[in-house]
Amino acid sequence: MSERKAASDVSAIDEFASTGAPLQRARHAPGYVYTAPEVLAREKDRLFMKDWLFVGRVEEFDRPGDYRAFRVLGEPIAVSRSKDGQLHAFANVCRHRGVEVVTGEGNAETFSCPYHGWSYDLTGRLLAAPYTQDVEGFDVRNCRMTPLRIGTWAGNVFVCFDPGTPPLDEFLGEFAREFDFLRMDRCRLSAKLTIPFNCNWKFIVENLMDYYHVGVLHVRSFGAKTFFDRARFTLLGNGGMRFDYASAPSTPMGTSLFGNLPWLADQPESFAVTGYLAPNFQLFGRSDQVRLYSTWPVTPGRCDVVHYSLFPAEHFQQPDFALKANVYHRFIESVVAEDRSMVVSLHNGVASRIYEPGTMTKLEAAIHHVLNNILKRISANGA
Repeated sequence: MSERKAASDVSAIDEFASTGAPLQRARHAPGYVYTAPEVLAREKDRLFMKDWLFVGRVEEFDRPGDYRAFRVLGEPIAVSRSKDGQLHAFANVCRHRGVEVVTGEGNAETFSCPYHGWSYDLTGRLLAAPYTQDVEGFDVRNCRMTPLRIGTWAGNVFVCFDPGTPPLDEFLGEFAREFDFLRMDRCRLSAKLTIPFNCNWKFIVENLMDYYHVGVLHVRSFGAKTFFDRARFTLLGNGGMRFDYASAPSTPMGTSLFGNLPWLADQPESFAVTGYLAPNFQLFGRSDQVRLYSTWPVTPGRCDVVHYSLFPAEHFQQPDFALKANVYHRFIESVVAEDRSMVVSLHNGVASRIYEPGTMTKLEAAIHHVLNNILKRISANGA
């Protein structure tokens, strides 16, 4: 099937048959799955507007008045902590003309629309609207920016656009049970980095679980210190997964600067686990830290990756904490630099008219599982 024909028919489940075959016979997805605007539109409707989405850490909203505004595939939203200490999420769209009321991040007492001066409290409720006293049927007290669902798990903040999606604890289900032991609620955010990529968002998700490339592309950074001979891959519901393996701490020398997380004292220094929660949340647990990633589509060929580095709260009291933590941060940046050109090349290659999907290997089992869940959900009967 030609690229043009396939891209116009996202519903063609037969196009995905070879990808959905058992791993020993499976092939990677057709190129248009990564390049077609129609596919991204379906992903927005079926995935990002349906699922609970990880949007940050609770410590980013420590104080009443703390807020942050951002967009999810063009949908403006804001998260804030109100004066009573509760977290709130709402559509960042003024109820007058639709201007984005909240910008950037910071701390505020109230929000004011920069266009006509309508003001809102920290929950998104309208406080005042100039010159509307004589407008028939308009009641300031019953007007607010559209609220969104918000919840937390292990110190991580999630929002959801769809009122029909199950509650957060039910949505997380076995994923939470598999990773509660990492005690992220006892960690704090050490660094947050937003990295733009010129590639489809799924290539980032796949790359973060592509163990096949670790010993090649990353052989000089951490590949030679990562081992899969006793690895264990666990399939989870809703396309989620857990992967246990062995890898050195994320420092240039491959040794920890902090020692094990207190609640992982019985684990070897090489302890490593990876997790994925649909559609775009991934975590990496090591013996001495936890890293989180969220990947946000912008266009079919652009995405933003947000990286969160977590350490136990008690470590922050160490006088040399910042110096030590920076070693980890710089190391991860160097690993990202190794990946950057490769995922861009990957996107350019699958966009070629002569691209033919290649076979998968056993080290791509995670990609096979996750990708097939996405393809099933965006197919005609996957809603």
